[in-house]
Amino acid sequence: MTPNDYATEFERVNEEVITFVRSCSDDQWRTNVPGENWPVGVVMHHVAAGHQQVGSWIESARDGRDIAITGDAIDSANARHAEEQVEVTASETVELLGSNGAALAALIRSLDEDEMQRKVRFAPAGGALRSTEQLCGAASGHPRSHLAHAKEALTL
Repeated sequence: MTPNDYATEFERVNEEVITFVRSCSDDQWRTNVPGENWPVGVVMHHVAAGHQQVGSWIESARDGRDIAITGDAIDSANARHAEEQVEVTASETVELLGSNGAALAALIRSLDEDEMQRKVRFAPAGGALRSTEQLCGAASGHPRSHLAHAKEALTL
């Protein structure tokens, strides 16, 4: 896939998330998501904030810098985020999905073939090598996974 293909797929998934967020009632927004143990609103805001995290990983890989943050550090940051965003609104989340999403899509589109193939050590995966291209795939995978969990929570 080309950078444009990855960016287009990411934009499609991000738009699905935005549509879902806009469709949530206040009660749905506060519904707990099993397995995530956060309300739908926190999960969706996590997705929006995650666009920046994935973007920083893509930038690191593009530049040939290993990604040193550990899984435990990510888990701690996610727990803090969940506590801080418990009162986040759908409109705030839509705004962040839009702005962070646009920045991530632009970053992905800016990559060239050499940058896409560059590999770095990825500490969250035990230091395994990951290419920039693989991280571009995560740009869509992360929101897609959380969206599926949130939708499932609303059908229980």
